[in-house]
Amino acid sequence: MAGPRQPASGAGFAVRRDDGRPRRPGLRRALLAAALLAVTAGGMFWLDHSGTFAIERVETGTYRFTDAQVLESRLVELLGRRLWLVDQAEVETALADLPWLRQVVLRRRLPATLKLELTEWRPLVAVAGESTAAGPQVLLGDGRVVPFPAHLPPPALPVLVGVPTTVDSLGAVRLEPGREGAVTDLLAAMEASGLESACPVDFLVARDEGYAIVLQEGEGTLLVGREDFVDRLERYLFARDHLEKGLEVELRFGDSIYVLRPGS
Repeated sequence: MAGPRQPASGAGFAVRRDDGRPRRPGLRRALLAAALLAVTAGGMFWLDHSGTFAIERVETGTYRFTDAQVLESRLVELLGRRLWLVDQAEVETALADLPWLRQVVLRRRLPATLKLELTEWRPLVAVAGESTAAGPQVLLGDGRVVPFPAHLPPPALPVLVGVPTTVDSLGAVRLEPGREGAVTDLLAAMEASGLESACPVDFLVARDEGYAIVLQEGEGTLLVGREDFVDRLERYLFARDHLEKGLEVELRFGDSIYVLRPGS
């Protein structure tokens, strides 16, 4: 009678021996999760109630046009709040009606400092006929017309003449519809061409035939129309040294330059 079958040569079996102790891995994981949850909850409670992270200081860096008293009155309301509970959206909402404030970026610095990086709008041009008791009105980069801050000296800006203003649906004063784009394009062309570095500007005048630029010190008047402002201003600057002062320089027609004496 054949004996018990032996495993083939080279075959083997690994069998885990039972040490007799009961194993409850599910309970162990549950206890660990509960402990982590308790630690997290305790930490969150401490962060929320510890005076260590109550805001003691709000820093803004430098700014120029925004009213300091109004800004500080808004920011003082943040003092004492938990550093983690003040977010970007809340700060933007609190400062939304400050007309010169273009952007605010919130940063936190432990343990109790809130730092706000402020970016302001830049005044582009004064708007004639719109001065009020609050001061001269200026055009901002987003198209609004606002009073220049009374705490600053009057700006040395060109004056825009002949463009009426209107009030939009949000109550903001703006240039008359259809004019805003042309004015901002003209101002951008003046900067791109370097016109004001060569000859400062007194007035930008809206005429029936387009825009005229009146230069300072009787240098002359440039008739630039309604388009192609950069090309026309660069053409003037190229020929400027060969032109008499006090002339009206017609730049609207092709690559030509025509000169007229005022009143002729």
